[in-house]
Amino acid sequence: MSDKLYDVNERMIEQDGKLIIRRHQEVQSLLDENQALADFAPSAHGDAKFRLAGCIPLVVAEQWSAECGEAIGTQGFAAYVKRKLQDGDFARLRVKGF
Repeated sequence: MSDKLYDVNERMIEQDGKLIIRRHQEVQSLLDENQALADFAPSAHGDAKFRLAGCIPLVVAEQWSAECGEAIGTQGFAAYVKRKLQDGDFARLRVKGF
């Protein structure tokens, strides 16, 4: 995977006496990589215990972490991500599904 997949841009703006921080991540290369992985990744058949379910942009993971109130990497966050990835709105983040 390319380092560009994780390139996050941050912009700070002062507006009405408040500091607004906007984070942006160009995710097209990550979506393309997910599609390529989906084309070649094995399905979970036989003895496969682990497989890649998907790749999530950092800015999306941060947003989901804030939504569920769990830190990235915790079991609570993993359960929340699993539910989100099962939603059709996030199908392009999945590689093989669950």
